Amino acid sequence: METPEPPLNLPETTAATGPADLLEGLATPVQGGSLARRTSQKRQSLTGLKFLNELLDDHDHDHDPANATSPLSPKAEQEAVPLSFQDDLAFEQVGDRISEFQEDEFVKQALAKGMDLREYAHHIESELDIVGQDHEDDYVHQSQAFVDLHGQIKSCDEILETMENLLSIFQTDLGNISTEIQTLQTKSVSMSIQLKNRMAVENHLNELLEGILVTPQLIRKIYDGEVDDTWLAALGDLNSKMYHAKARQGRHIRALKEVGPELERLRIKTVEKIREFLLAKIKSFRIPNTNVQIMQHSVLLKYKELNQFVMERHSEVAAEIRQTYANTLRWYFSNQFENYATGLEKLQSVVGDKYEMLCADENARKGLFGTTKALHQKTNVFAVGSRLDTLKNQDAGLILIHVANEKNLKYPYEALFRSFNLALIDNASSEYLFLVEYFSKRSQPDIDGIQAVFSQIFEPTLKLGLANVKEYADSSFDAIGILLCLRINHQLARELERRKIPMLDKYGDAIHMVLWPRFQIVVDMHIESVRKAKTKIKPKNVHPHWIARRYGEFASSLLMLNDEKTDVMPRLALLRLETSSLFEIMSKTFPDTKSRLIFLINTFDLVLTLLADVRTSGVETETDHWKQALHQSIALFVEEELKPYFGELISFIRMVEIAGGVSKVQLDHFERASYGFSNTWRQSLLSINTSVIQHFSSFKNGTLVLHQVLGQLIVYYTRFHSLLDEKLLELGGSSAGQPGGGNGQNTAMATSTRGWSHQPVGIQTVMVEVKKFRSNFLP
Repeated sequence: METPEPPLNLPETTAATGPADLLEGLATPVQGGSLARRTSQKRQSLTGLKFLNELLDDHDHDHDPANATSPLSPKAEQEAVPLSFQDDLAFEQVGDRISEFQEDEFVKQALAKGMDLREYAHHIESELDIVGQDHEDDYVHQSQAFVDLHGQIKSCDEILETMENLLSIFQTDLGNISTEIQTLQTKSVSMSIQLKNRMAVENHLNELLEGILVTPQLIRKIYDGEVDDTWLAALGDLNSKMYHAKARQGRHIRALKEVGPELERLRIKTVEKIREFLLAKIKSFRIPNTNVQIMQHSVLLKYKELNQFVMERHSEVAAEIRQTYANTLRWYFSNQFENYATGLEKLQSVVGDKYEMLCADENARKGLFGTTKALHQKTNVFAVGSRLDTLKNQDAGLILIHVANEKNLKYPYEALFRSFNLALIDNASSEYLFLVEYFSKRSQPDIDGIQAVFSQIFEPTLKLGLANVKEYADSSFDAIGILLCLRINHQLARELERRKIPMLDKYGDAIHMVLWPRFQIVVDMHIESVRKAKTKIKPKNVHPHWIARRYGEFASSLLMLNDEKTDVMPRLALLRLETSSLFEIMSKTFPDTKSRLIFLINTFDLVLTLLADVRTSGVETETDHWKQALHQSIALFVEEELKPYFGELISFIRMVEIAGGVSKVQLDHFERASYGFSNTWRQSLLSINTSVIQHFSSFKNGTLVLHQVLGQLIVYYTRFHSLLDEKLLELGGSSAGQPGGGNGQNTAMATSTRGWSHQPVGIQTVMVEVKKFRSNFLP
């Protein structure tokens, strides 16, 4: 019989103990816990010992012959398997259990002491009985605690059951609430849609009512109010209502039929007041000293909506206002620019007349008693000079008449032309932009109508400007001034293009068509004067002629104004051809060739000097022509300058070259040529230097000529020595060296052996002396 385990040693409880106290009691370890553990260990050991005893008994029984039974008998099979073994272990786990019980502490102690395991097992079993009895006593002692614990657990079950019922009710209520919330949400969505629909209808109705409702305050403001900012706001309100009424005109709204006549009466009254207001403001432009641009921006553009309303609601009144504005501004600009042109005309300084052509003689302008026929401020009509600033200084302001009169200033015509036309394009640009902004409808600008108004306003002013230009062109002989006006006109045209003002394009083209033919005529007159001068004008000396200065200045001026243009080049080429021919004819009036060449060199040099400062396109063609003519003249002059002093030497060298070599020339001819050179060469160099100084006043030009003269002399004398050495070599004078060697000592020794009475001058000696003269003339 298995001994029951001792009861748990639970703590005592009272009737007042609740579930919490019960749980706390269960968390506390029961008394006798160590006893239970010892009992469990003993029971495990006892189980092991029983198992070992049974194995031992089976072993003894198997080896006892008396107890031998057939392995096939049921009894033997039943007795071969112990009961405990059948209950606790499977056959295949026997080996594992044996190994496990061998590790048991009590089994190890019994085996270590050599005890009989069967006796030890009976001993342990008795101890277990005692321990079991102790457990039973302990359970009996703690029975009341178990009863109390049972009661407390039952009470807890009742409380939990009550809570479960409450939670079930609460869950049911929550489900009902969720259903109600869904219902409310559905109703809310439906109400929101209804609200939106009603608001849309209300907004549409409000818009309709506000669009067509004409309040008494609006009527009183339109009829009785003065045109100001508040009246302008009322006009905007009225215009908006008229837009609304027109947009809904075909919907058969009864309110529109009732309010339509009132809106029409307000429209007529509004147009009437706007007409009176705008015509009064426009007519005020005729008041003297009125600044139109300020009035345009401070009044007309400020109340731009007035004109917009009239253009949209009453085309006849809009046309009247526009025509009145055009007539007023037409008178204003015509009057202002006419006064300005008259004032500028008094500031003009006359530049050039028909007597101041390129080759016109100054004496032709004198009268019977030696006084000039035309009295005017003297200005160089051929050199552009400071007049070019009028074209380059694009930021220069307008000429103020009163300031110029106070300072007694005078201006060439191109300055007056620029000031007048600059004022014209500034005012025209401002007026065009105003017209586009003021007379354009809201949808798009009326370009054709604006152009018509602009043309009507500026027609007399443009005619005035064109007439002034034509008057100047018809009487002007100032080609430089005319060309400056053409370039200024081109500048102003580009400025208008930059501003995107196309209204003055025809005006600029008309000016060009007036000035350009006149420029061609004046240049042709200069060319014709050059042609006539070929038979009349004769130079008085070899110094540069005044025509050369005029031509150089005139050509330089045309080239300066030719930048990015090629229109002046054809006539300049013709003028250059005629002038060059004139210089050639004038040079032929000198009796000797040297004077003629000196005249040409001085003339060409002056022209190149005046062209030197030009840096525009086309100047290379001009300078190349005169440089080539100058170099040709200098080359001819060099020969003429050397001929009086070294003519024999030069003639001898040419004679030898013509003869075909030194073999056909006698040595004594070389001696005579060398002797003549030796006696006069130093004095000749001095004379050449003095002659150049006298005839060429320009240091730069004189230096160039002197260098070439002395350089050509060295060339000739070197050539003479080469021919002399070649002749000596031919005669067997090997000591003279190779031909062309220029060895002065060898040549002198060779000539002395030939019986020469003097020694030839060495090339190095001549070069040293030449350098002295060349350095003396350097600036």
